[in-house]
Amino acid sequence: MYFDPEAATDVYTRQCSLEVTVHDLAVMGATLANGGVNPQSKDRVIAPGVCRRVLAVMATAGLYELSGDWLYEIGVPGKSGVSGGIVTVSPGKGGVATFSPPLDPAGNSVRGQLVTKYLSERIGLNLFASEPREAQNFESERR
Repeated sequence: MYFDPEAATDVYTRQCSLEVTVHDLAVMGATLANGGVNPQSKDRVIAPGVCRRVLAVMATAGLYELSGDWLYEIGVPGKSGVSGGIVTVSPGKGGVATFSPPLDPAGNSVRGQLVTKYLSERIGLNLFASEPREAQNFESERR
């Protein structure tokens, strides 16, 4: 480690102790879904390139060791916190926020995962859940 372990632990602990509400998480998710523009204030608060990078990290590492399962099951970027919060982003569509302890062994909200999976399936957010096109519709589109 190239940082002092005590200083790194202190910074990490302070970051984990930020006080946010589920509404705050929802605005964060909606801002990321909106390319970095806060949907309430209409201000750009995150540069587009940074927003894209944040979403990529959320998709690949946002739920600790269950990140791969989350991406397969839910199909959109998400980030959980050790308090029981989860923020989920469907780029170009919107954000979902949940807060509900208790946590699973990986440190993710059990009920938050369930409700987000339900919503993802119900409204079709999973990027990997493609369905075959109807042959009839395909043929009419080709003409």
